[in-house]
Amino acid sequence: MKKILFIFDRVAHYHKDLFQRLERDLPGIGCELHLLSGAANAGSAGRVGLPKPLVMNETKYRFREYSVGTYVLRRASGILRAVRALRPDIVVCMGHVGNVTHWRLALGKQRMGYRLVAWQCGYEYNQGRLKNWILRRFVPRFDHHLAYHSNARDYALVHGARPEQVTVIHNTINEARIRCVAKAAARAVLREKHPELGERKIVLFVGAVLQEKRVEVIFDAMSLMARPDVVLMVVGDGPYLPALCAAAQGRTDVLFAGSVVEEVGPYFDAAEVYVLPGTGGLGINEAMAHSLPIITGYADGSADDLVRDGKNGFRLREGSAAELAEKLGAVLDDPERAARMGGVSRDWITSRFSFEAFLERVESALGRL
Repeated sequence: MKKILFIFDRVAHYHKDLFQRLERDLPGIGCELHLLSGAANAGSAGRVGLPKPLVMNETKYRFREYSVGTYVLRRASGILRAVRALRPDIVVCMGHVGNVTHWRLALGKQRMGYRLVAWQCGYEYNQGRLKNWILRRFVPRFDHHLAYHSNARDYALVHGARPEQVTVIHNTINEARIRCVAKAAARAVLREKHPELGERKIVLFVGAVLQEKRVEVIFDAMSLMARPDVVLMVVGDGPYLPALCAAAQGRTDVLFAGSVVEEVGPYFDAAEVYVLPGTGGLGINEAMAHSLPIITGYADGSADDLVRDGKNGFRLREGSAAELAEKLGAVLDDPERAARMGGVSRDWITSRFSFEAFLERVESALGRL
């Protein structure tokens, strides 16, 4: 059996189906799955890893993050020792340029005899001349790139990858696991938890609460609309949540639900529209599975593939509160149009952007390698 080793700093709840299916499917192409995953840090909020292993051949490791100005540097413990002991044929890692371990994996691949694959998000928070110079010396060290979306493909190509070294996988969730309920039933569930909701229409944000999500833009758009029939529901937690709660002090048009993972479905089903002004990605996929229209900015680059203006939602080009208020009004004031957009979202996420299509692209690329 060939050994394929995935190294992920964080294995989150939305990775469950991916790794469990790879564990089941890879033996069919003569391979076996191994996973090194970062252990959840005590007290972490927002983007956190699962504390327990998902698959049989999974080992936890410790990693640390250091903030240096606007940059985040990562260093893991014990990964190279584990790689030397396992002797994998393929190593798949996140490909973070600020991860010291990923540089060491790239430098050691010939000596240790594996092919190195980037699980390529293709998004940089601090793009600039210096970082581009570093990326042009980092990206070409990978033998292949499993690109989240078409923008991640272009990112790899711009920084030195060759076209034959990139596969667009359209990273997603398993939409088949999502069980939708009727809007009336979902709203009844939410009113029990949040009586202050009343009969108001819901603008929904779900995700890790981080500054780069730009949730304050939704606050400002809500202020511009000044509509007593609309409420913003913020679902999630993270290090930026206290600042958001402070900014919403005294407002009646913003509700915070906190962290909700397993029972988040009713929030989507009760909502009129899903909004993501800043970075992110998979929240869009989940909203599409719940037949919602989407209003989003660039996100992590995935929005260019997932959301088309006037088809299943709207793209924010300026990212301003005024622009968002205009798009929200277009959805909230035309329920029939919103329903059509939501139907397109559902059609797309269950066909070309489905979990099965995503998995087939991943397994096919690994098989070719």
